[in-house]
Amino acid sequence: MEQNIVTTLFFGMIGIICFPLFIAIKDKFVVVKLGGQNVTIKNGENERKINWMDVESLSLIQIVYPPLYKLKVKGDEKVYWFNTENEFIKASGFVKDLSDMGDLIQKKKRELGI
Repeated sequence: MEQNIVTTLFFGMIGIICFPLFIAIKDKFVVVKLGGQNVTIKNGENERKINWMDVESLSLIQIVYPPLYKLKVKGDEKVYWFNTENEFIKASGFVKDLSDMGDLIQKKKRELGI
């Protein structure tokens, strides 16, 4: 591809648009450890342990892969995003999580009616 000022400006504008988007969503991504009774949410140095009963909603965000989940805790306005292992099937933009963590999430959602 030939370099010229139009190409440079075009990709520069994409970068300028994407940078504020990155700043806006970077704090939503966390590391989550799921256990039988607890959910541990780790965001940087902060670690928060909550009971499964305090989970308001937990859902898979479609079209994004590897599988990306959205977690909402009761009494907390913040929404957390986290990934599971890289074991999935994607078809026509939809994602099916095949990981062990995905199986635990589905089991807990059925048990607790989340």
